[in-house]
Amino acid sequence: MKRTAMTLGLVLVLTAGGAIEQAALADLDTEIVKVGQDYATSYAAPLIQAAGPNLNGNLFQTANVPWAGLTWGAGVKFMGTYLAAEDQNFRKVSTNVDLGEYDPALAGMTGTVVMGGPTMFGDTSARGYIAGYVDGIQVFRESTIGGVANTRWVPMVAPEGYVGGVAGVRAIVRYMPSFNTDVGKAEYWGLGAQWNINGLFPALPVDVLIGYMGQKVKVGDYVDADMSSFHLGLSKGFTALTVYGGFAKESSSMDVAYVYEFDGTRTNVDFSVDGSQETRFTAGVTLDVLFKFNVEMSHGDMTTYAAGLMFGM
Repeated sequence: MKRTAMTLGLVLVLTAGGAIEQAALADLDTEIVKVGQDYATSYAAPLIQAAGPNLNGNLFQTANVPWAGLTWGAGVKFMGTYLAAEDQNFRKVSTNVDLGEYDPALAGMTGTVVMGGPTMFGDTSARGYIAGYVDGIQVFRESTIGGVANTRWVPMVAPEGYVGGVAGVRAIVRYMPSFNTDVGKAEYWGLGAQWNINGLFPALPVDVLIGYMGQKVKVGDYVDADMSSFHLGLSKGFTALTVYGGFAKESSSMDVAYVYEFDGTRTNVDFSVDGSQETRFTAGVTLDVLFKFNVEMSHGDMTTYAAGLMFGM
């Protein structure tokens, strides 16, 4: 049985410990192959929807980029998106379904299928269900899978480096060394560029930058996720403190594939989901004493909190 790379692609590679333990990640790989595409899409939706806001966050800690004079830094960024309480459970109703897809004894019979239960971030002790109805009468019901981690936090971490100082341009790299898994090579990287416009408009009372960041997570042929952000940043520096904020237009998507086994039949499951968050506003502060430590909050369709620790100049 092949195991889904969902966690390997966007949790095992990028999760910052704590809320989701490694044992729980292995449980997800084992459990999700027990359900089909419709169930898996709803079950994993909180992870898919939170991945974009997480990785599209914490892209700058100051809008100041010199037009002359080298700057560089390296460190790590932490992001955590807070889920709504309703994201810990789901219920999906499908009508005019061939019930034989769920119970061979009902082949050719059309009815309604109701799926529900905890999502992957729901109650780990509960079990979901799939039930079929014909004219309001239940004709089958199956117990499915429980949550992987009972939490409303989806945390991620991204190593980051930057270099800048030529005509106000700063280049950003996010990268984690690839490693082999039982479903293929796991890879994560991101590339971005930001440009400070103050060299053209020196009378501006604050530093202003515009930027773009693109990121990818890939695990073999099983997970392919993309995130992108066009952002505007503003900041005002004081002696050892910088206050900053910004606005971003962003997107994210994830393609997922695995093999579902049911009654001895193997079915290839392959689906794509687009992230729901398209815009965000950000506010944060950076402390610059020996190292740069920043904290920020951003809000769009979801609320994301972030912190970063960077060493350099």
